[in-house]
Amino acid sequence: MADWTAYDHAALRDSVSVAAPRGRREVLIGVDGVHCSACIGRIEKLLANRVTDLRIGLTSRTLQFRFDPASVALSSLLARIDDAGFVPRVLAQDAGLHADAVERRRMLGRIGVAVICAMQVMMLAWPDYTTAADVDPGIRELLRWAQAVVATPCVLYAGWPFHRGAWLALRGGHVSMDVPVAASIAIAYGASVWRTIAGAGEIYFDTATMFVMLLLIGRFVESRTRALAGTHLRRLAGGRRLTAQRESGKRIETVPLGLLAVGDVVWVAPGESVPVDGSLLDAAAELDEALLTGESRVVVRHEAERLLAGSLNVGQQALRLRATGVGAQTWLAQVTQLLHRAQAERPRFQQLADRYAGAFIMAVLVMAAASALLWWTIDPQRSLAVALSVLVASCPCALSLAVPAATAAASARLAATGVLAARPEALSRLPQVDTVLFDKTGTLTHPELRLVRVHVTGTMNEHECLRLAAALEQGLLHPIARAFAHIVSDASVTDRRQVTGQGVEGTIDGRRYRMGAPRSAVDVGATHSVVELGDETGPLARFVLGAAIREDAAATVAGLLASGLHVELLSGDGEDAVRAVAQRLGVAHARARQTPDEKLQRLRELQRQGRVVLAVGDGINDAPLLAAADVSAAMPQGAALAQARADLLLLGDSVAALAPARRIAAQAQHRIRENVSWAIAYNLGVLPLAVSGWLAPWMAALGMSLSSLLVVVNALRVRGPAQARVPAVQPAQWSEAV
Repeated sequence: MADWTAYDHAALRDSVSVAAPRGRREVLIGVDGVHCSACIGRIEKLLANRVTDLRIGLTSRTLQFRFDPASVALSSLLARIDDAGFVPRVLAQDAGLHADAVERRRMLGRIGVAVICAMQVMMLAWPDYTTAADVDPGIRELLRWAQAVVATPCVLYAGWPFHRGAWLALRGGHVSMDVPVAASIAIAYGASVWRTIAGAGEIYFDTATMFVMLLLIGRFVESRTRALAGTHLRRLAGGRRLTAQRESGKRIETVPLGLLAVGDVVWVAPGESVPVDGSLLDAAAELDEALLTGESRVVVRHEAERLLAGSLNVGQQALRLRATGVGAQTWLAQVTQLLHRAQAERPRFQQLADRYAGAFIMAVLVMAAASALLWWTIDPQRSLAVALSVLVASCPCALSLAVPAATAAASARLAATGVLAARPEALSRLPQVDTVLFDKTGTLTHPELRLVRVHVTGTMNEHECLRLAAALEQGLLHPIARAFAHIVSDASVTDRRQVTGQGVEGTIDGRRYRMGAPRSAVDVGATHSVVELGDETGPLARFVLGAAIREDAAATVAGLLASGLHVELLSGDGEDAVRAVAQRLGVAHARARQTPDEKLQRLRELQRQGRVVLAVGDGINDAPLLAAADVSAAMPQGAALAQARADLLLLGDSVAALAPARRIAAQAQHRIRENVSWAIAYNLGVLPLAVSGWLAPWMAALGMSLSSLLVVVNALRVRGPAQARVPAVQPAQWSEAV
């Protein structure tokens, strides 16, 4: 167990908690070892009367709560969780990601041991599968001891997670799914060892090893379907700086973000993100706020103006600002809180599972015990076999594989079409989607500015003007400079100087050139930007820049509309830019200047109308919308905060895969219904046979394995569209833009 007392120290405590109202602290951590609804119930009981606003994410394996540091130490809360067998982890901590990889390798090793042992035990148990009476007693005895030797590492090593989980659950006064599983394994193995030593009686080593093998495989499949969600949430802090450059006297020192206080002077180097909200101390600063507000153009902030945490310094000089908001007070932290509150509500099926999980497990144990008592009065020699058969037959192995197997197959098909299912459970809602909400900047349009047109106004030709412009902008971080990055230039620039808000100038071949705002007004529409190239004699060329609509956006929107879906555009960009994109794509409903809260309110309004909503976005300002949507999709080049809550990640920087994804999800749901129906029918069919004594333990284990195999094979029948493929990322091209 870990030593959590270090987290009583305020500086370290701030890495996992932030200030909350009424003197409380709010904690958001990862928690490993959560497998089912019973695990959630155990954690809730562990923290009962000690914390408030408790939220546990089963899929994301996250834990959020508030506590009063004056009455309870954070270390004691973390220790209680750790002692119960759950491992608390700091989100975005490299150690957590490394531990996940180690645990995955360990699980694969256990599966390998279980598979080898199960195969060998079944080979050694061949006399028990036949009615041949001429098997030499000495050979039969030798094979029984060999089975005991081979089965031992499978039961003790490979099956250790089930034994440990059952022990921790019972010690905490709970029953989890590990309890009947561990009981089945222990009964089969313990009775077999006893009868092997006694030299008489039926043995069940094959049942025990087969049980361990199949359950480990099922748990591994389930864990892999949830791995991406956990990984993305552990990278949540990627949207925030973890350290900052603080001015201390005449020197600059690097300090943890948690040590910053309101009033500190912070430096932000070129190309770095602003770590806190603050008031600018410099004359002017150029910032890229596209991931925060949806605004696609560079924003120039002047002295005393507010800078938002998460915005990017795209100028050439370091910025100085005085911190006005740190920790939970920053705009970024407020958006993050919206994100977690939006995802706090549990679906109805999860609430039902939480309510009845313990009752189901107790029913299985009671049924097995009742069967054993019944047969003890009829035939004591068969009571153990019947109890074991009931435990094995009632274990919902096929039922537990029904959903993850089909989901894993669908996830693979989706990846082939250009969609990564970060939260596979969203596939159940995707076919029911009837409304799609799109962000604009970075979603329907490319996130970067592109060169649209060149107007030559001087004596040089277009090629020479592009050569000079590319040379002046080469190596700069400004979005305008990135629009010229694809142009190769052999010109050499000396004495280059960037003037905040004005442009860049430098000397090329002995002549002084300037790239910046036009000296006279140019009307190119509110959705375009213009930069002018000139020298001492006057303007030479004007370059029209715009955020180009994605090549597949029009076809995607048209396809969604043709399918009967309602499509809306919600953007933080300006009215003219949003209206122009909506007209080009045929979107009748568009809203501009939308804050994260306004986007969330529109989503809630649609959901109150009974609509099932798919939200597609890329920025940090889209994170609350993605969190609250029935299904959410994020662009691959977007903010880590947006990707952290997205159900789907669109690969290849394309939205074209949305329509095929719905068809694949519909297939997956059909397979899931078939699998669940079969699994329930199988369990209901074999339970009477097990209770009546007609089903031997090895037959129950074999039937369970065949049932599970059938479920997996049926799940693999999920197919994607024949023409689907991962969209290729195209190089920058000149195209008409808005």
